[in-house]
Amino acid sequence: MAAPCGRSTALFTFSARCFSTYFRLFRTINTASTRSAQALSISSVDESGMGGRFSKGWCGKFSDRSATQCRCYSSAVRDTSASKTRSKPKGIVYKSTSTDPFANLAFEDWLYENQDLTGTDILLLWRNEPTVVIGRHQNPWAECKVKRLQELGIHLARRKSGGGTVYHDLGNLNVTFLTSRGTYRRKQNLQDLITALKGRWPTLDLSVNKRDDLVLNDRYKLSGTAAKLGRNKAYHHCTLLCDVNTQVLKDILVSGYDGLETKATASVRSEVKNLREVDPTIDTQVLGDNIAEHFMTEHQGHIEQVCEVDPASEALYPGIGKITEDLKSWAWIYGKTPPFNICLRKPVNGLAVPLGIYMRVEKGYIKDSYVDCPLLWVSEGVIQDIGRSMIGRRFHSLEVEAALQKSLQSWRKISDNERQFAERLCQFIVDKLV
Repeated sequence: MAAPCGRSTALFTFSARCFSTYFRLFRTINTASTRSAQALSISSVDESGMGGRFSKGWCGKFSDRSATQCRCYSSAVRDTSASKTRSKPKGIVYKSTSTDPFANLAFEDWLYENQDLTGTDILLLWRNEPTVVIGRHQNPWAECKVKRLQELGIHLARRKSGGGTVYHDLGNLNVTFLTSRGTYRRKQNLQDLITALKGRWPTLDLSVNKRDDLVLNDRYKLSGTAAKLGRNKAYHHCTLLCDVNTQVLKDILVSGYDGLETKATASVRSEVKNLREVDPTIDTQVLGDNIAEHFMTEHQGHIEQVCEVDPASEALYPGIGKITEDLKSWAWIYGKTPPFNICLRKPVNGLAVPLGIYMRVEKGYIKDSYVDCPLLWVSEGVIQDIGRSMIGRRFHSLEVEAALQKSLQSWRKISDNERQFAERLCQFIVDKLV
């Protein structure tokens, strides 16, 4: 049945003789190149698929926030008397009243899994609190400053589609097109967005480039785009930069590590620009209105039938809570990261080459670890124990800190200088993790 909608108000060990043993494993760790300051990412494609069916819902006028709640039928309801003669597909527009990124991503996935998209297209409009959203096959430590996100109170989320990393805040409008697999049309969706925008702001110089980016003046990227394709259905979603905090975007969409090697999908960095910088009359509300209106002109429906939805409602969308919690979990956000190698380098006075802490991480867990350290400051046994103590732990500061503290407490017969050096080394490792 159709998703109901209502006017809710919500929203190491190391010594010279063992270096060759590890050299092959970590020989390809290279210092990551400095990333471009102006960043937004390009998307790719992921695959999956599910099923369901439409009926009636609670709807409200898209532009009139004070309108009284009304009962109506969306254009997604089957009209058996005329369905065979109409050329336009049925259409329905949902607008999320929540700015919780996990609730919105969960609702998008709930629609994909539960709605029958045969002969019906859905447009979902949504905005998020400040959030970095990575693609399904990406490495968060390679794509953004994870620790800086926590300091700024910015969410980190992993979506179920492929592609690159994007930054969301309330100045960004997210647009999702859900269709059957047979009517999936990624390029046409982008052209429809251009038509909708130029219909209201005709002076905008918008185009779609070879990478399916929506660009301004043939230079600035306005939209990161990604898709998920299943056997019978699909969705394509994209961002529209209206009034995003680009300073924050530039600051956080670079890696916090310079010694990380991964085969995970890498984002393509591009210069970005807000629509509001071109025309100050553009805001996310008016932008959404125009996109919804154009969508309905291309479908069997009326703009008055746009539905405001609370994506957190378990009563209306059974199972949505579990989807949301799964998307919030460490196992999904970090544990789904493809395997990678990382080297944490610590400069030391008197040494021409920094100390190196090398790790192999799989599914978010440290699978191998060693420390490249001269033995003139600390014994080989202590260095070996530091490396071994981290193996099997999550690549996470609290777990690694607990393991290192336990290791420190076991060293009873070492000099004060050795202990101080080992403690500083352990603290360095913890500070570099998240």
